[in-house]
Amino acid sequence: MLERFPVNFVSKVFSSYFLQLLQDQGTGIDQVILAQLTQLYMTLKLECLFYEGPKLLPKYRVKSFLLSGQSLETPVDPQLYNSVKNGLVDLLGSRSYFTSKVLTPYCYTLDVEIKLDKDGYVLPATEDEHIHKRVALCIDGHKRFTKKKRQLLGKEAMKQRHLKLLGYQVIQIPYYEFQNLQDASSVVQYLHQKIFPHTFRLSWG
Repeated sequence: MLERFPVNFVSKVFSSYFLQLLQDQGTGIDQVILAQLTQLYMTLKLECLFYEGPKLLPKYRVKSFLLSGQSLETPVDPQLYNSVKNGLVDLLGSRSYFTSKVLTPYCYTLDVEIKLDKDGYVLPATEDEHIHKRVALCIDGHKRFTKKKRQLLGKEAMKQRHLKLLGYQVIQIPYYEFQNLQDASSVVQYLHQKIFPHTFRLSWG
């Protein structure tokens, strides 16, 4: 999380001997532990390009970091999400121009994804061709921040860092900015400024 990587120990962590020690009396390795191992593996691929040691075998990797209970991601706040979703519909003109709860190949779940073509036009969410840029909206509620400061939790900061490395344009929608908006018009104006800060008119296909 602090961009300090235990490269010297990874070969031991990913060894078959160590993984066997993690087996819980024949019931397999706990899902949270598998998620942590997967995240370590993904982090090495994204941030330690020089690493050429042992890799975590596919059978030990999870598909999503969003687990029930002790998750490596904080689920999106439903109320905040619905408010942002309604604002996006007003901004873009249709629900068909963005997707929610998108699972990426690197196990992270996007709160909202918007696809843009090379001219900056918003593509329909079903479009899989002509994608020039993917925008990831991080709708960050109270639980994604420390209690006393408006500072992202380490796991959320790392997630956003990794999404940027994966090529996403990451746009943060923090609760403390959104909660000050008074009406639907101010919500649309806020989202327009956040997502399209350099356009005077909205652009979508």
